[in-house]
Amino acid sequence: MNICILSTDQVKDDHRLLEAAKARGHTAELYNIRDISMVLSTEKPMIYWRDKNITKAFDAIIPRLNVNFTDYGTNVLQQFICSQTYVSESPAALRLGRDKLKCLQYLLARGLPFPATGIAYNPQGFQELANVIGLPMIIKLIESTEGTGIFLVHSLKEMDNIVKTFSQLGASYIIQRFVKEASGTDIRAFVVGGKVVASMCRRSQDGDFRSNVSLGGHSEPYQLSSDEEEMVLSATASIGMNVAGVDFVCSDQGPLLLEINVSPDFTGEQGIESITGVDIAGAIIDYAVSQVHRFYEQRYSSAKVLESQRGILCADG
Repeated sequence: MNICILSTDQVKDDHRLLEAAKARGHTAELYNIRDISMVLSTEKPMIYWRDKNITKAFDAIIPRLNVNFTDYGTNVLQQFICSQTYVSESPAALRLGRDKLKCLQYLLARGLPFPATGIAYNPQGFQELANVIGLPMIIKLIESTEGTGIFLVHSLKEMDNIVKTFSQLGASYIIQRFVKEASGTDIRAFVVGGKVVASMCRRSQDGDFRSNVSLGGHSEPYQLSSDEEEMVLSATASIGMNVAGVDFVCSDQGPLLLEINVSPDFTGEQGIESITGVDIAGAIIDYAVSQVHRFYEQRYSSAKVLESQRGILCADG
C-alpha cells in the first residue's frame, strides 16, 4: 500500500511513522505541506508535490499538521478527498479540534466534564465572567499548543492586563477555572481509531502549573479507570477525530477534560511511546490501512449499486 505522511516538521514522529509503515511492507513517503500545490478544476483537479503530480499516487494520506498550517493543510486534505483518496482525518474534525472554544462546546453538547470556561467579545466582558470562574484562573489562547499561550493569573488586574493585550493583538482567547488540586499534573490518553492505546501521567518538575513534556514535564505510565476511558473516547467521538491525544486532570469533582490534541507528539525520552512501550506509530499505520480497505470496498459497492440502478432505468425506458 502507498502511504503519504503529510507533515509540518514533526521530524521524530514523522520518521517513526515511516519506519512503522515500511516495517509492515508498505511504501511510504514524507511530504511537507509547504511543497504541496493544487489545481482546482471540475474536469481535472490536480495535486503537486514540487513539480511531481501526486493526485493519484497514494492509497492513504495521514496528516500531521502543526497549528500554523491548519487552514492550508486542511484545504490540501480536502483536495485529496475530492480526488477519491482516503484521508485518515476529516478536515472538519481537524479544524474543530484546533478551536478550543468550539471543541468545548461539542463536549458540552455531550455532557462531558471540563473546567468552567468563559469568553467575551471585548475585554470589558470578562470582568463579570471572572466572578463566575473565580481566581486564580487560566487565560488561554484559542490556538495555544504545547503549553504556550497559557497563563495563570491571581488577580482581576492581572487578568485585565492580559486580555487587553491579547485583544490589541487581535488574538482569540478564553478564561478557565484553575483546578488547584491538579496543578502541575495531568493525564494524556492517546486514542487511535476509537481505542485508547496508551496513557501516561505528566508532572511538572519545577513548580510550573503546566505539565507539558515540551516544557520539561516528567512522564510515567497511567492506567485509566473505566469511567476515564469512556470520557476520553466520548471526547474524541464528539469532534470526529480518529487519532488524538486527550488531556484531562483529576479534580475533587472527578476527571475534567482540558483539551483534545489533533496532531499529538508521541516520541522523545518523555514521550508516550517511550514511557509506555506501546508502538504508537504502528497503531496509527495499522488503523489507516484497515480503513483504506473499508474505504475502497465502500466505493466499489456504491459503484455497483449505481451501475445496477442505471441498468434498471435503461430497462424501464
